[in-house]
Amino acid sequence: MDPQSRWSSGDPQAVIDGFEQLPGFVWIFEGPELRVVAANPAVRAAVGDRSGLIGEPFKQAVPELAGQHIFELLDQALQGVRSHGYEQRVLTDRDGDGRLTEAFYTFDMAPWRNPDGSVRGVIVQAVDATPVVAARQAAEAAAATAERRYRQAAGLVLELQRSLLPDALPVLPRVQVAAHYLVAGSDLVAGGDWFDAVPLPDGRLALTVGDVVGHGATAAAAMGQLRTVARQALQSGGSLPDVLNVLDAFAAHTTATRAATTCLAVLDPATGALDVASHGHPAPLLLDATGNDRYLPLTPSGPLGTGAGPAPVHTCRLAGGDLLLLYTDGLIERPRQSLHDSARALAAAASAARRGTLDEDTTLPDRLPDRICTLVTERLALAEGGFGDDTTLLAAHLMPEPVAPLHLTLPADATALRPMRQRMRDWLGRIGAGDQDTSDLLHAAGEAATNVIDHAYPSGTSATFTIHATLDDQGVVHLTCTDQGRWRPPVRDPGGRGRGLTMLHGLVDRVEVRHTEAGTTVSMHHHVGRPTNVTTAGAAQAAGPHKQATVVDEFTVAVVETPTGPALRVHGPVDLATGPQFRTAILGTSRGGSLPLTVDLTAVTHLSSTGVQILHEVSRTVSDLRVTATPRSPAHGVLRLTGLHHLLPDSPGNGDWAPPNR
Repeated sequence: MDPQSRWSSGDPQAVIDGFEQLPGFVWIFEGPELRVVAANPAVRAAVGDRSGLIGEPFKQAVPELAGQHIFELLDQALQGVRSHGYEQRVLTDRDGDGRLTEAFYTFDMAPWRNPDGSVRGVIVQAVDATPVVAARQAAEAAAATAERRYRQAAGLVLELQRSLLPDALPVLPRVQVAAHYLVAGSDLVAGGDWFDAVPLPDGRLALTVGDVVGHGATAAAAMGQLRTVARQALQSGGSLPDVLNVLDAFAAHTTATRAATTCLAVLDPATGALDVASHGHPAPLLLDATGNDRYLPLTPSGPLGTGAGPAPVHTCRLAGGDLLLLYTDGLIERPRQSLHDSARALAAAASAARRGTLDEDTTLPDRLPDRICTLVTERLALAEGGFGDDTTLLAAHLMPEPVAPLHLTLPADATALRPMRQRMRDWLGRIGAGDQDTSDLLHAAGEAATNVIDHAYPSGTSATFTIHATLDDQGVVHLTCTDQGRWRPPVRDPGGRGRGLTMLHGLVDRVEVRHTEAGTTVSMHHHVGRPTNVTTAGAAQAAGPHKQATVVDEFTVAVVETPTGPALRVHGPVDLATGPQFRTAILGTSRGGSLPLTVDLTAVTHLSSTGVQILHEVSRTVSDLRVTATPRSPAHGVLRLTGLHHLLPDSPGNGDWAPPNR
């Protein structure tokens, strides 16, 4: 062989030596049967000790590759089509014991051509990507674990914040109150902001916000202590200076509470008189009914516990329609912006929100203070790219006129229940009661009215009953149901009768029944509130504004087929008027009780003692009766309250359930 020929084709022995030592994998297949004509040691190590590999058709030599798209790609290469694979999973029986080993390969399959261009076979080059894939999978698993732990920690932070702040704000006849608390998205630690709204014994309302220095559990605990001390001092009847003196003295005792800031305002809703004082905290913003804004001219004292002395009290008078905003400095401390400019940005956002008009189909809240809090936090966060610190905004709207009491006179007939609930729901919406309190009071009124309709008057008698509801300055709804009939004591029986009074005691804070020769009055008293809005800034942006959906109080039933049998979906009220339809639907769908049946009460708006009685009855008739209702649905609480929780899929047992202490 001449030197030129030697270098053009390579030294055969050198080629063989190099082939045997290639770090990658090389297969060479020949002919339509893809017989193995060459495989380097890396290949042989990958597929295991297989005698007779060379010269054997590949599909017979490595049969476990069938169904892994390898054979199909090789057939394409025989047709002259080159293909590539990136980190493709391949399962091989390396030990010959039937157990497959997972590996990942990046490969190139190319036609092996004759000098005339015809395809002689296939050449496969591959690199073992298993270590790279394993490292990446481990990194992804670690990242997923870290993300899961982060989300769990974020959820715990949020729960910690919620547990230390008021879970509800009072609902009052002359003042509407709302608050938004946004946990800063950049910090996975509890903050030190707090807010509160405290009805005072003399009918005034105290509003307070504050901020503890630092973050973390220590700051959160200090915040909770200061809020509790302030609330106790306020409810004990202390004046505004007295309460601040108590806070100042308490804050001086520990490093965690020292140098906290706070603003405290006391409003008399009857006269509009407002007293405000601050320890190192920004002044409140006042918006009038036309949207004009001004900051109250406070002269703050130094932070709490620093020996700065008493805070001067600023006194002014609010007009009906005025709205007061208290906030923490997280709302106005923005990067690259002075406090003066940030304060003007807050005032501009609040004023624009106050002046704005709403379309009927807007998703913003109806109540003015909720709407202001939503729009202000959204617009400031959007303008500045989020908040760098926890942010609190507390709004109080002095209404031009208090909400008038509700007074209804209705016929003592089952047809009166639906309009009664609608009128009550409208009134509770006007006063601002939260969803749970609204549901509880509607159920309570329904039970009292059902008792009148069912028991107070002789059958066929034309009679009436009255519903009267008021809201006092402590945030308590006083609801009475009065008739002129003859009171009959409730009778408990296994069928569920007589459970109405039990339900009343479980639904509201206090119940009084007074019966005389002139008739019976059932008095119900219940604190009402609105849940506070405590969330992360990111979650608030993702969720967007929210408006409560209109409740349609229409009774319907629908039968749907499920893999476990028929299910009955019930919508609307199950009460004295709709009870017969409810019973008929259950017995008809279960064919008189012979078929198993699931009754879905999630969309039930009102489950009265009539419905409870029917469920008790049919549970003894239907061979396999199950009831479903989401934990927050109105029916779920009633089922647990009336001894029917054993019908729920998640029931822990069949024992009697006692309502929690209120």
